[in-house]
Amino acid sequence: MLLRFKFINLSLLFILFLSCSRESLIEPIDDGKPPAIPTDLQIFGAHDGEIGIDWHKNSESNITGYKIYRSINKPNNFIFITQINDNYFIDNHLEYDSTYYYKISVVNSFGHESPMTDFVYAKPINIYAPLSPSNVRINARNWSTVSTILLYWDPPLDTDIKGYYIYRSTTESLDADTLHYLDFTQLTSYFDTKNIIPLTKYYYRIKSVDKGFLKSPPTFVISDVVLNSPTLIFPSDNSIIKKLTEFRFKSVSLPATYKLVIQSNEVYGTVQEFNFTSELLDQELKVDVSNVQLESSKTYTWRVFTYTSSAIDPNSFSGSFTFTYIPY
Repeated sequence: MLLRFKFINLSLLFILFLSCSRESLIEPIDDGKPPAIPTDLQIFGAHDGEIGIDWHKNSESNITGYKIYRSINKPNNFIFITQINDNYFIDNHLEYDSTYYYKISVVNSFGHESPMTDFVYAKPINIYAPLSPSNVRINARNWSTVSTILLYWDPPLDTDIKGYYIYRSTTESLDADTLHYLDFTQLTSYFDTKNIIPLTKYYYRIKSVDKGFLKSPPTFVISDVVLNSPTLIFPSDNSIIKKLTEFRFKSVSLPATYKLVIQSNEVYGTVQEFNFTSELLDQELKVDVSNVQLESSKTYTWRVFTYTSSAIDPNSFSGSFTFTYIPY
């Protein structure tokens, strides 16, 4: 009896589902009338260069979107700015001292648009300081004649950011104050080339600043040091090698991570990489390559890279040497 009762209920639900599905497949007919005007348009937030508006969704089944109209500092010059499917909209990158007026309308699948609502308005005054930059990275670079330290970061979610203050020191106890102020940038990266001394460690902090000059808390301290370049020793440049069991080069003046690369030409074609870290300073380092298989009578290029804070971009690198392998 109980099973039969469940079966009947399931059968009824299935029939109801099919009925609803058939109704949903019926296409609406264009009667030429616009949809109803959206209701309860209101401001739900206005500060720091952002204004949020929301409203009740229309009940018609063939609504395709809501059109947003805006006027600045007067309620009689509305311009279409966007069309959305949600029943809320956040307008950003606004000026603090301007008043923004909004109206909306709704459009159905036949392209008919409702009349616009009455307007609502607000002024997005500056109240809160912005968030700090996040995921700050650093990469010291001895890549050219000018020593450089690259900083880059992810911007905060605030939409009223004016830029970023950069602070620098040669000591870890770095306060983000006027004494250590370095520069201002509107970008989310900064190349520091100001009197960078190789083998000197530099410490940095960053603050976001908004259009009202409110500042975020500073980021955590990050640091890096521009290294000197490793010096290649063996195989020497333009040499002919009959037996190759090791590479030798002179290490840099501070502990570093190294990558020795053997290439089939000067630009690309990596044959083998050797990655390791060494605490030895300005000393000859040997890299065992006895298991590397090289082609007879072929010319190869080799070089050495150093890494500190970044595992992707090198800090410094040697010149390149070529050698031709002609075994016994």
